Amino acid sequence: MKKPESRGKIKKIDEVFGGRKLVYSTTNFLKFPLEEALRRIAAGGFRNVEIWGNVKHLDPRNDNESAAAAAALCTELGLNVLSLHAPFTLDHDDDFSRRMAGWETLVVRSMEQAQMLGAHTIVVHPVVGGTDNSDDAYRAMVERTCGSLLRLAREAAKRGQRVAIENMPAHRVRRWGRDPQELYEFVTSSGQDNLGLCLDTGHVVFNNGDPVVDLELCAGRVFSVHVNDNIWGMHMDLHLVPGTGSVDWPRLRRLLASERFSGMVVLELDGRGRPSSIFEEACVFAADYFYGGGDA
Repeated sequence: MKKPESRGKIKKIDEVFGGRKLVYSTTNFLKFPLEEALRRIAAGGFRNVEIWGNVKHLDPRNDNESAAAAAALCTELGLNVLSLHAPFTLDHDDDFSRRMAGWETLVVRSMEQAQMLGAHTIVVHPVVGGTDNSDDAYRAMVERTCGSLLRLAREAAKRGQRVAIENMPAHRVRRWGRDPQELYEFVTSSGQDNLGLCLDTGHVVFNNGDPVVDLELCAGRVFSVHVNDNIWGMHMDLHLVPGTGSVDWPRLRRLLASERFSGMVVLELDGRGRPSSIFEEACVFAADYFYGGGDA
């Protein structure tokens, strides 16, 4: 993959492939306060951002950050917040219904933050409450999760927002939410047009799947794709810069650019202790993949 001659080649990145929004997630800079993360993303030329909201950055439980301050800064920097990743790390609670209710409350608070930021999409992990030590217990657990997601979708609809359910990396085969096609069946039968998928390419690889196959099958209901690489067989959620793992990026590029997919393309990467160099690598990838030959 050739390196662009300068950062100027990719200034003001907004849309790719004829209208899909290209978005950069603040995950790359979780070691920094949100202000620093946003300033670095803007300096790299990106116009659109997804803000992380689990434990760090705009988690509603994080008193060190302010959605109002973030909104003002984004206006100053010329950034558009298109999506917000809702919290999913919860305190242990043996009362499963209480656990799920607590999660819903947090996600609704994220929706309120999203309104302040002008974001239209809330990304959620399908949180579960319970155990799967029997078929009946598993069914009850799935019902609780699906009930929460439906309530959240209805709440988001009141605010003009969408809920994108992210597919999960999971060692256990029987973990609801690990299979994008299972999520696709749920959202298409939900009766909620604002309920869709966030397809995480690295999570698919974690589960030894093929993100191209899953996107082909679910494209019509995929609101966003979390673009990152991973390595088949390792079962580690690495969130690598694309081109450094097992994803077939040329094949995926053709599908992202096709009429079947109209969602957002979100670079969600792990800074891995060297956020600046990871960001530089991501900028090189973006310049080549979205504006060059595309062979990652």
